[in-house]
Amino acid sequence: MRHLLERLGGYLPAALGLLLPIVFLPVASDSYILPRASIVIACACLGAGIALLIPGTPRLGALRMPLIAAAGAAVLAFLFSVSQPLSLAGSYTRYESLPMRLSYLGLLATTFWLLPTQRQRDWVVAAFVFGTSVACLKALGQWYFHAPFRPDGDLGNANLLAALIVMGIPLAVDRARRGTYFVGAWAAGVVLMVAGLLVTTSRSGDLGVIAGCLALLAFAVPRRLGRAVGIASGAAVALVLAVMLASPLRVLNNDPPELRLHLWSDGARMVAARPITGWGEDSTGLAFGHFLSQDYATYVTFDRIHSGPLDIAATQGVLGLVVLAWVLVVLFRGVWKGRSEPGVAGLSAALAGYSVWVLFNFDWAPATGAFWLLAGTLWSACSPPYAVGRSPERRVGSRVWQPALATVLVVAATLFAVFPILADTWYLRGRADLSVQVDPLQAQYHWSLGEGLIAKREQARGVAELRRAADLGETEPSLYVELGDRELEIGDRDAARRAYQRALQIDPYYSPAAQRLAALNG
Repeated sequence: MRHLLERLGGYLPAALGLLLPIVFLPVASDSYILPRASIVIACACLGAGIALLIPGTPRLGALRMPLIAAAGAAVLAFLFSVSQPLSLAGSYTRYESLPMRLSYLGLLATTFWLLPTQRQRDWVVAAFVFGTSVACLKALGQWYFHAPFRPDGDLGNANLLAALIVMGIPLAVDRARRGTYFVGAWAAGVVLMVAGLLVTTSRSGDLGVIAGCLALLAFAVPRRLGRAVGIASGAAVALVLAVMLASPLRVLNNDPPELRLHLWSDGARMVAARPITGWGEDSTGLAFGHFLSQDYATYVTFDRIHSGPLDIAATQGVLGLVVLAWVLVVLFRGVWKGRSEPGVAGLSAALAGYSVWVLFNFDWAPATGAFWLLAGTLWSACSPPYAVGRSPERRVGSRVWQPALATVLVVAATLFAVFPILADTWYLRGRADLSVQVDPLQAQYHWSLGEGLIAKREQARGVAELRRAADLGETEPSLYVELGDRELEIGDRDAARRAYQRALQIDPYYSPAAQRLAALNG
C-alpha cells in the first residue's frame, strides 16, 4: 500500500503540471477557469492526504512556520470578510476564495513532500513545458484563424497564457543548456512558447520572460558574480519597462499605463481603509467601488486592482501580504544557498519571471496554481542540504488522526472541486435549480434560477432567488439593477431603492443604476 501511494503521489504533481495549461471543459459554462481552479484544489487536497498516509515524508524545514502563518492570515481574512459566503465560494469565473488560497500553500507543501527524487522533479518540469507548448500551439491556430481577438490557447485569457509562458521558457532554456538527449525538443518548446507569447500581445508577459531569462543568467555565472549580475538584470528590466512606456507599446490593447496607475492609487486607498486583515478573499468586486476615483470604462466594473501585491493586501490585508512575502523570502534564501543543485536555476528563474508578471496582473488559478506547484518542486530540488530530516514513523495516535484528516481532505476536494464542476455543467444546460443544490453559495446560479422562475411567471420565488444572489455577494451591479426592477414590479419601492444604491456602491459610475435611482427619487 505504501509503495502504491508513493508512486501515485510522485506522479500527481506532474499530472497537475500537464493539465493546468491544456485542460478545459466544453460541457461547463465556465469552460476555462473553473476546471483549472478545481484541479488546483483537488490536487492540493489529495496530495496532502497521500502525504499524510506515507510515513517518513521529508520535513518542510525553514518553510514550515511561514506556511502556517500564511494559512492563518488567510483564515483571519475570511473571518473578518465583508462577505463570508463570497470568500468561501469565490466569485464566478474568479474563484480566489479561502479554499483556493489555502490550496496554493498546500501545493507548495505537498509537492515538496511527494517529490523526493530528481527524476520526479524532472517529470514535473517536462509535463509543464509540454502542456504550455500545446497551449501555445492552440494560440497560434487561433491567431491564424483570427479567433479570438487575443489568442489565449484555450485558457480563457491571453495574459494567463503569457504567465505560463513566462514560467515555461526559463525552464526549457535551462534544460536545453544542460545538454540532455532531448535538447532539440526543449529548443522546439522554446520556439513555440516565444511565438505564443508574441500572439498574446502581453507586455507584462514580455517583461516577465526577460526577467526570468536574466535570472537564469544570474544562476549560470560563477557565484562571485551572481550578485552583480542580479543587480544588472534588475536594471535591465527597468530599462525595458521604460522603453515600453515611451514607445507605442504603452497603448497596446487599449490599456495605457495611466489606467493602471489610477487603479493602483485607488487600490492603495482601499487597502488603507482595512489595512490589517483586508476585506476578505475575492471581495474586491464588492468593495472597490467605494474607492474608485473615476469612470474607467463604460459598463465595465473592475473587480481587481490589477497588481498582485495590492490585490493580496486588499483581500488579506498587510498581514497577509507580509506573511506571503515571508514565504517567498525564505524560499529564495534557501534557493540561493542550494543553487548548484540540478534544476534549481530554471525553477528559480520561472518563479522570478512570474513575480514580475504578477506585479501588473493578479492571482488567478491557472497561472498561480502553476507558480506554487513549481515553488514546491523548487524547494524539493534545493532541499538536500537544507531540509530538516524526515518526519518520524507514525505512532499509534497518528495512525488514527492522519487517516481521519486524509478523509476530511477528500471530502473537501469533493465539496470545493467536484461539486462546482457538476453545478456548472447543469448551469450550462439550463438547470440552475440543480446547480444551487450542489453549489449553494455560488450567487451566479441563484441569479440564473431567479430569472428562470420570473420567466415562468413565478414572481415571488424568482425575486427571492435574486435576493439570495445579492445576499451571497454577487459582484455584478447589473444583478442589483434587475433586482430593483423586480422589486418595483411587486410594489416595494424601498427595496428597489436599496438595490439600486447597492449597485452604485459596487460601481458608482454604473449609469443604468444611477438613471433608475434618479427616476425613482424624482
